[in-house]
Amino acid sequence: MAEDWQQGGFGLYIHWPFCEAKCPYCDFNSHVSRTIDQRAWRDAYLSELQRAADETPGRVLNAVFFGGGTPSLMDPDVVADIISAIRRHWPTANDLEITLEANPGSVEAGRFAAYRQAG
Repeated sequence: MAEDWQQGGFGLYIHWPFCEAKCPYCDFNSHVSRTIDQRAWRDAYLSELQRAADETPGRVLNAVFFGGGTPSLMDPDVVADIISAIRRHWPTANDLEITLEANPGSVEAGRFAAYRQAG
């Protein structure tokens, strides 16, 4: 039974810890920051995905969840890079679900279109 975690499908949680403001009800690991080096964050996260892929070869990915923080502050290009890396590292289910939390106050319709284009 101890090896069962290595079998079957799994999901990934991508944590974006940044927000424009800390909500009074929020208990999550999040930090208020107006300036974010998204390229540095992306590079670090891509490295972490490689490490995780090395530990889970061949596992089928069923779901990807971008949470936070406020992931809708993430540049669509960063989202695209993360999704591309995920697809390189793991086989994905035909019905792969990708979810990105969004704060309606920090995202416009054009950004949603860019996220959709990202994957």
